[in-house]
This record gives sequence, C-alpha cells and structure tokens, in this order.
Amino acid sequence: MPKLLGFTTSVMDPASRFRFIQFIPHLKQLGWDVIHRPNVPDRQRSTRFRGRIPRALDHRAARALMKWNRLRDVWHADCADLVFVNRDLAGGGLFFERQLLRRNPNVIFDFDDAIFLGRNEAAVRWMCRNAALVTPGNSYLASYARQYSDRVTVVPTVVDTAKYVINDTPSAPVTRVGWTGSDQSIRQTLFRFLPLLLQIQESIPFELVVITQSRPHLPVSGLHWSFVPWCEGEENRLSSYMDIGIMPLVDGTFERGKCGLKLLQYMAAGLPTIASPVGVNAEITEDGITGFLPRTDREWSHALAILLNSYELRRQMGAAGRKRCVSQYSIEGWLPTIDKLFHTVVQQRQSTAMSASRS
Repeated sequence: MPKLLGFTTSVMDPASRFRFIQFIPHLKQLGWDVIHRPNVPDRQRSTRFRGRIPRALDHRAARALMKWNRLRDVWHADCADLVFVNRDLAGGGLFFERQLLRRNPNVIFDFDDAIFLGRNEAAVRWMCRNAALVTPGNSYLASYARQYSDRVTVVPTVVDTAKYVINDTPSAPVTRVGWTGSDQSIRQTLFRFLPLLLQIQESIPFELVVITQSRPHLPVSGLHWSFVPWCEGEENRLSSYMDIGIMPLVDGTFERGKCGLKLLQYMAAGLPTIASPVGVNAEITEDGITGFLPRTDREWSHALAILLNSYELRRQMGAAGRKRCVSQYSIEGWLPTIDKLFHTVVQQRQSTAMSASRS
C-alpha cells in the first residue's frame, strides 16, 4: 500500500479542502495510505484577544508553534512514497521546502491561484523547478510553471457533485442572485460590482444573497440584500439560498489565475451562472447554454434581466450546468486520472532508485 503524505495550508481554506482534503476518502478506497498534515495551529485561526499587543503576541506564538510542528512533519516525510504540497508549507521563504526535498524529493507541488505574483515568486519558481510533478489548476498557471519545468500537468479544481442538492421549485416572492466566497475575496471581486448591481436592481427587482464567513459591510446604500453565514455543512445546499449564481471579476493578472470554484459549486447545485469571462471562467461556462459571460455593464444588465424574467430558462441552464459539471469537473470524473498521476510519480521514483542501485 503506497503511503501518501499531504501538506495543506489549513483544514478550512478552499484550496486545502478542494485540492486535497476532499480526495482523502476516495484515495483510501483506491488503496492509498493517506496522512494529512495541515498547519497546526491552523493558519486560518482567529485570536480570542482584543488588545493590539495581546493579539500580536498571540499571533507570534501561534506562528512559532506552527513552524515547529511543520518542521516535525517535514522531518518524518522520508517515510512516504509520495508527498503532496498545496501552495506552501509554512509561508515565507524556502526553508521548509528545501528541508522537505532533502528528506523526500518525490514531491507533487500543487497550486490553484497566481501565488507567484509578488514576494512569493522565488519560492514558487524553486518548487516548480525541483518538484517531481507540478499540478497547477488551469492553463494560465501552467504557462508559468512550464517556464521552469517540463513535469507539469493541469489538474482543475473539481467538486463532489453527488453531495450537492438540486432545488427545482421557484423561489418566492423575489428571485435571488447569489455570491459566495471568502471574507478576503469579497472586496476584490463583489464590492467592485455592487454599484452596477444596485443600478440593475432599480430596474428589475431581485434580492442579492451574500454567503461568506462574517457579515460584510457593503459600501453601497439602498441595495436589497441578505446575508447567509457560510458553514461547510451547508455548502452543498446553495440552491436553497439562491436562484442564480454570479462570479464577477476584473480582468487582472491575479484574477486570470483563479480556478472558478464558485462557478463549479453553482453548477453542481443546478444553478444558472453569470460570470466575467476572465481566465478559466470562459472555459467552464458555455455561454448561452449553462449561463452567460458578460463583459460590459450593459451585457451584465442584459444577462441578469434575461434570467430574472424566465424561471424556465434558469431551470434549463441550471440543468445543463449540472450535467457539464458532472462530466468535466467532478471528483468521480477526475479521480482515476489523479490516481494514475500519483502512481506514475511513485513508479518513476522507484525506477530511478533501482537504476541508481545497479550503477
């Protein structure tokens, strides 16, 4: 039974959950001995202290403990046949990554955002050069990785479509347009589009539903909206809270690296989608079939008006999106490929070791 050691940033962030954690039970069924090592304490943790100095001290203590635990995890990495690293090990620099590859060079380096932008570029470049395999989440990210390695295979973000609930009954009395995401991403994505949504709402009534961890303070007044606290247990019931899923994005270098998780979740829930045609969004969405890809404010208004005025079209597009998600972006569809990739890396390493022992 091959042993797989998986390093993730935390147990809660989307990259950790959708790029590795959700695969653990499936990989175990396929015969992998899976060991999961997230950062402890969790890098997504929040402090219970209020004062500035106590908060700072608590943060430093937690970071020091996290790095100690990560060093211990790395020290034991030589017992694994394969090591999976999502994004980074402890953040900041390459110390832990260098130690890991000294202990076990059979490393898969995985990332699903443009994490090479800014101060982390040198670390990402080094991992691309030295990992046994690089698995970026889309072709845009792969184009960066291929500058430094020919061992690159795109593995898109996928969802467990079997877990998502489909709601076939129309909502009343007002159609709900939903957005879900993190407390951090909402400012760079949804906030910029709120004035446009308010303008559309003044012509066509709808309710904006925002699903995130903490209630945001939206920087507009007069917008009809509601807040739904995010929790992992309710994530597969998006169709209970919204009738249309949106993913607005500006066309920037970071945004082009996103892997469209929101779209996949909407589609898995049988919802029609409206998304900016930035990066992989244009690949996931079949324009006019599973949803719309508006570029301008006028196109956004037109797309929303069409879906808001037709329950039947929402139902048809939602069904088409669900079908596409199951066939192209589901765990069931990608699990055999991932299993094969993992075994190939293990076998290549074993072949190299055998050749070295004979020489």
